[in-house]
Amino acid sequence: MSAMRAAALATLVVAAALPVAFASDRTPSCHETKAAAPPGLAVTTAPYAVPDVTLLDASGRAVSLPTLLASEEPVALNFIFTTCTTICPVMTATFAQMKRQLGDDAGRVRLVSISIDPEQDRPEVLRRYAERFGAGWTFLTGDGRDVERVLRAFGAYGGSKMNHRPLTLLKDPRQADWVRLEGLASGDALAHEVRARLLD
Repeated sequence: MSAMRAAALATLVVAAALPVAFASDRTPSCHETKAAAPPGLAVTTAPYAVPDVTLLDASGRAVSLPTLLASEEPVALNFIFTTCTTICPVMTATFAQMKRQLGDDAGRVRLVSISIDPEQDRPEVLRRYAERFGAGWTFLTGDGRDVERVLRAFGAYGGSKMNHRPLTLLKDPRQADWVRLEGLASGDALAHEVRARLLD
């Protein structure tokens, strides 16, 4: 093969590969945008609309979710259920570790965990679960239809609790969008994300 033909062939190969490279770097659709991600986490931002539902906290008190999340404090939100033996204990322990890592700054962040198994996870069950982890933050349950509305609103509905995936959502009250962290993060990594995205 001549040098000229070899050069032409190489040009064609590179040109054919360009659309694939550009496609992998395109901005996500549905108003989601990519953000820098720590190892093991997929990070996007999106303007989620909080549904107008009233849930119950671990003491049985009625809580308006829009009011709770429309806080002047930064918010960190996840979804768990108490009989989960895989990712939920890890996510709850991670929130607890994150609080310890934040130290005095922990009081500046509103942490919220919503049960995706409201039929089982009544307030007293959530209270015992929170005590087991030494979790000093808000746990919520409620009517199954309301919880499903919340899950769908945040793109977290998997059809059943067995399809539950690790997800943490962060909200800076100064910003319109939520930060969506998909994957299991360590408490250190989550504390770093909270400081970098919510407290700086």
